[in-house]
Amino acid sequence: MRFRAIAVAAERSNAIGVVEVECTPHGLALGYLGAGAFSDGYAPGALTTGTRVTVPYGQILDARVEGEQLYLAVDPTLTPLSQLTLTTFSTGDGVHLRERHRQRLIVRVGAVATALLAILLPALSLPRLVPRAGAGLALAVGVLGALAVLVIGLAADRHVALGGRDGEAALGAFAAELARYLPNLTRAAGPPPPKTKPLRLPDFERLLPRTAFAVIATLTAGALALVLTAHRVLTVGESARAPVAQHRTAEPDVAPAPGPTGPAPAVAARAAPSASTPSPALTTPTGDTASTAGPCRCERADSLLWARPLPALSSLVLRRRLEHHGAHDELALDIAAVNSGDRPLEDVTFMVQFFERDPPPSNRRYPVSSRALYFEGPLAPGQAIKWSVQARGREVDIQGAPPATLGPEGQGAAPTNLIAGLLDANHRPVRLYGAMLLGYLGDPRAREAAEKLHEALRDDEAPYLSRLLAALGEVRACNLRVSGDLATLCLYNASGEARSGLGVRLRGLDAMVDPSEPTGQPPTVVFEHVWHVPGELAPERGLVTSVRLDAAEPAALEAAADRYDLLRD
Repeated sequence: MRFRAIAVAAERSNAIGVVEVECTPHGLALGYLGAGAFSDGYAPGALTTGTRVTVPYGQILDARVEGEQLYLAVDPTLTPLSQLTLTTFSTGDGVHLRERHRQRLIVRVGAVATALLAILLPALSLPRLVPRAGAGLALAVGVLGALAVLVIGLAADRHVALGGRDGEAALGAFAAELARYLPNLTRAAGPPPPKTKPLRLPDFERLLPRTAFAVIATLTAGALALVLTAHRVLTVGESARAPVAQHRTAEPDVAPAPGPTGPAPAVAARAAPSASTPSPALTTPTGDTASTAGPCRCERADSLLWARPLPALSSLVLRRRLEHHGAHDELALDIAAVNSGDRPLEDVTFMVQFFERDPPPSNRRYPVSSRALYFEGPLAPGQAIKWSVQARGREVDIQGAPPATLGPEGQGAAPTNLIAGLLDANHRPVRLYGAMLLGYLGDPRAREAAEKLHEALRDDEAPYLSRLLAALGEVRACNLRVSGDLATLCLYNASGEARSGLGVRLRGLDAMVDPSEPTGQPPTVVFEHVWHVPGELAPERGLVTSVRLDAAEPAALEAAADRYDLLRD
């Protein structure tokens, strides 16, 4: 739908006048019906009329609804009138104001003329057709007809004048359309307060003396005062900080525990054990042999596939293909959206932003194009929808509204019977993701599904599937922590029989694993080491296990547990 608004003068705007806006699949269409450049302190220049610009949604720098107005900022390379504060929204046929006045004049003249005819025609024809009718009856019929014509004319004039919705209703309708393509559209109760004007400093140049000697004397005195003041401030600051530094040297060197923004559970957190937790190792691990301590338990194995909270609405890259088109490259993507939550979703929207990167040494990444993906819904729990998109670029980011996440105990997740339906999807990455979700929720069908996918293993699926199978084994590794060069974890036997000859493998990676692209390029392995765990582990029992690390801390650290000989292969 096309909307009309008035760009008003504001301190952050550079345009003033009448503007038409319309959301299209290719971008936001801006039409200038009489707009000119505006700058604070200067009168508007010549007006631009009839110019229309299409702004891709990826080049909209800022968009926010602020009470009864909308602030819009677009890329200035597309149009010089790039910052607009829009008010007085309306909808309708989109005709010019002069044309609308002309239409209203025609409606009014036509209504009055028809009303006069409605009075004259009964007065002239009714006495001839009905001789018994008097002049009073003819006049009454004419007046009633004239009133009916005037009421109809008044309604038509109001329809032409308004032409549709206006005010907050029109602004709300436009904001709803724009939010489909810009999920991060900001809404505020009102515009920001105006900036306070800075105080103007006095012109000290006029206070300086005129002669050369006086100027030199004044500048020398000012420099000397500055040096003495700085020396005084630094001396006082050092004396005040000295006691604090001595106090800090007496504190133990303990790293703080990771907060909400710290590393995820599968990434080792470097922190000393708390006072309430017993020391994980009664003996010091040496060489390739781990040491064990008290009991522990694993409800779920650690895995980088679910190190971060899993979103209730996930976007998956099913396939990517780079195509060469003359002087530039285009990236073709197949993208799926999976509803892992327990509620159906309406208006599923994603924004796909394409990027290119400068060659070294700059290596700067910059956006080149964008595409909006939309599904009106409903997307039921455990269902997936697929899109295909292509645009210029070599890298891509998929953005959407901040979704809810599944809880560590499966809170908010769809029923596992519905998630199991993903195992029959047409695309193997969706099946891989479905098996991972079942594994995260502790469903026994996850292991069977992963082994079935392994029977027809493809090279690009091997890293994802091997991590999933390692997390679904009967011998689990969880609660991985790192303190200095000592790593501790829980080794748990979830089977019904005792296990011996077990081992623990730690693998360092240069980046986190991205579960949203099951067939994507995996992170590089920085180091890998396997330790033997002595003794026997009883069924449904766990032991705190510690090993000694001899490598630098990687970006991500993952643990796996199985038979020692199998881990070394």
